[in-house]
Amino acid sequence: MPELNSEEIFLLKWLGEEDFNQYGECHGKSLDHLMELGLAQLHDETSGLQNHFIAKGNGIMFRAVSLTEAGRQELTRRVAK
Repeated sequence: MPELNSEEIFLLKWLGEEDFNQYGECHGKSLDHLMELGLAQLHDETSGLQNHFIAKGNGIMFRAVSLTEAGRQELTRRVAK
């Protein structure tokens, strides 16, 4: 079971929402940690995932983000508690 802080758990749940729009402003330490753990993935040209370009704002390029299979399993495990 990975160690996650409250912000990372919130992000994990947010990314797992059925109506989640993956074109959101999702970046920062929490996302970086979820990606390091293999729970989330960034959609970009090298990932082979679709929907990789989103928008540019305040000098930041926003990209689609989604849970990996491991992330979905972790979310299911946490929700089942």
